Amino acid sequence: MNLLEKGAWLALIERSRLARLTLPCIVGFIVFGLGCLFRLPQWVQLQEAERARQGLLLQAYETKAAEVLALAHLKEAFADAQQLLQDARWRLAAGAGMSDLLDQLAASGHAHGLHFEQLDVRDEVKQPGYWQTPLDVQVVGRYPGLRVWLDDWLGQDRLLRAEALRLEPANDRPGLLRLGMRFHAYQADGPVPVPLSLADSPARAEVLPVNLDPFSAWATRVAPGGLASVPLAQLQMVGSLQRERQREAVVASAGRLYRVQPGDRLGREGGVVVQVGERQLEVRERLFVGGVWRERTVMLTLRKSANTETMDGDEVAIDVDGGDADTHSVVHGSALSG
Repeated sequence: MNLLEKGAWLALIERSRLARLTLPCIVGFIVFGLGCLFRLPQWVQLQEAERARQGLLLQAYETKAAEVLALAHLKEAFADAQQLLQDARWRLAAGAGMSDLLDQLAASGHAHGLHFEQLDVRDEVKQPGYWQTPLDVQVVGRYPGLRVWLDDWLGQDRLLRAEALRLEPANDRPGLLRLGMRFHAYQADGPVPVPLSLADSPARAEVLPVNLDPFSAWATRVAPGGLASVPLAQLQMVGSLQRERQREAVVASAGRLYRVQPGDRLGREGGVVVQVGERQLEVRERLFVGGVWRERTVMLTLRKSANTETMDGDEVAIDVDGGDADTHSVVHGSALSG
């Protein structure tokens, strides 16, 4: 065998060995490729399912997080509502009992010159969470006093509900009105702590008396200004004037001079001028003292302040429909010019 043939055999052997090494790899790649060709759609489907599942989980997480946040807000709102409920339960009675309520009712009415003719406390009625107590009240007084008393009485912290109000002239007491109504007072069915919000409540504004009385004749509906709103102790008689048969007094108040004649209103107690002399001015007042209306005479002497006469007979108990004072005449003193 020559050298050429020997080299050819060696080359063939070497090629066969390489083929034996590469053939399994080629077969393996072919099998892998065929496997991927058949399994790849399933893998893609599984991947898409996992992605969808991940999206659902993320959405559920966001929903739960929103619910947790909403629950926190609901808890805060519930705590606020519970505090408001506690405050409202306390304001049912404002920390006072029925006896305190009656004392306040009497004191407030007396301060405005009112006379209570009826005050009946009815049986309590049990309601869910509280007690309800009806009160029947009938009171007599002048319209400005009744009006201010209602504002003062119904505007307190304690819850009071009024119904069936009846306001009519008191025929047996000229110049006065009779107010009848039913109040409903409330009381929580258990102890309630004083709310902290009470410290932030604004102070109530002063209730000013009304100027007009709708139950009086139109000619007498004059605002109680001028000397009718000045205490008698702050008035001074400084002189008098004679007009034919009518004498007028000259009264000084806050640096101004006023002409006053019989029938004019003076002072805050509904005083009426009954007589004007050369050196003195007689004023008749009506006060509600000790459960009855009493009449007293106040004398304003020349250049002197008010001096109340306390002699026997000057202050006596009278009926409202009696007496000489005209309860319908409202004529104000006029300021002097010049």
